[in-house]
Amino acid sequence: DTKAFEVLIHSQYAFEVCRQQVYDFEDCRQTDSPLPIDPSLCKDQSRALYKCYKEAEQLDPICLDNYNEARECLFKSDGNLYNCKPVLINFTQCQLKPQEWKQMLETSTDIQKKQFTYNFGWFTGSVSYTHLR
Repeated sequence: DTKAFEVLIHSQYAFEVCRQQVYDFEDCRQTDSPLPIDPSLCKDQSRALYKCYKEAEQLDPICLDNYNEARECLFKSDGNLYNCKPVLINFTQCQLKPQEWKQMLETSTDIQKKQFTYNFGWFTGSVSYTHLR
């Protein structure tokens, strides 16, 4: 199911961007007793986290190729994040700094712009790329 892979890609980027909001929300929910705390006490942290995740779902058009490469990698590796780590890092970096990524693409050679070729070893957990950006 490629929809699950798309959610996985966005969640990797969103956690990178919203890490502090996640920590703040989890710190608010921490308790020393076995009983959960009242959820209304963490309303501000919850709103901040929701707002951050909602903004993180916006896809910059310059990063569409990276997004599609990440989707293809996850599909071909059956959703194994470890195998697709370099591709996901590229997507995250593109989303974090789209202008710098655009400059990098403009100055890249044709060989550097080639898409990844995936060759996942049989149960090795490794991936070999014919090209890395």
